[in-house]
Amino acid sequence: MRTANFQYETKLSFSSPASNHRFFLRILPQSDSRQIIKALSWLIDPPAVVWPASDGFGNSALSGHINAPHDHFSFSVQGTAEISDAPSTAGDEPPHTLLFPTQLTFPRKGLVDFHNALASAPADTLERVQFFSRAVHDRLRYERGVTANSTTAQEAFDIGAGVCQDYAHILLALLRFGGIPCRYIAGLASDYGETHAWVEAWIEDRYYGIDPTRDKLIDSGYIALSRGRDFEDCSVERGIYKGACRGTQTISLNMEIS
Repeated sequence: MRTANFQYETKLSFSSPASNHRFFLRILPQSDSRQIIKALSWLIDPPAVVWPASDGFGNSALSGHINAPHDHFSFSVQGTAEISDAPSTAGDEPPHTLLFPTQLTFPRKGLVDFHNALASAPADTLERVQFFSRAVHDRLRYERGVTANSTTAQEAFDIGAGVCQDYAHILLALLRFGGIPCRYIAGLASDYGETHAWVEAWIEDRYYGIDPTRDKLIDSGYIALSRGRDFEDCSVERGIYKGACRGTQTISLNMEIS
């Protein structure tokens, strides 16, 4: 086990005041067999009415509202975690939903053909997961601005470029098509500078985390914030507000591993 001290913050600056702001934040990492959260605190500005919440996948969250006009909105979480390089053990079999595609991960002809062309994939399940991760890593070019949160795995594959969310969605599509249960992870990576996304594949009795953006098994530099079928289940922030304004977002992450 290694110790990680982390601080993550998102700031939104509005072009004109917003009001009646409702938000749902998945920023509270939970302890499991791979990561043990030793200390955790959070801050929201401006002051808001906040209450603890959770979603259908058991992710811890903060829900709240700010009714008064405000020209900015920021939230941060900081804490200490002990993290293992080992895969995450779990007491229960994964839900059947992790075997089926979602709207964002449905494989159409291009992805199906890509999967079927990888005939040399190893029979060993973990080696097979790593093989497909490498194939996704080699197939895509990392590029910001060419995809959006609503971009599907097939669309990103056709473009041939995207960000970590797209790498994860494409790998999910390929693994599920091949009968391997897997889930999307949103979290923090020590050298990424903002939120990151990767995949956990269920193999025998545990989840193995793999990062197709970097083509590596995850290690003690990763902290999971939320888990689900795809980005829609795991988005760090959801919100709605009144006001004819646009928001400018800045994100910062600092993680020190010892």
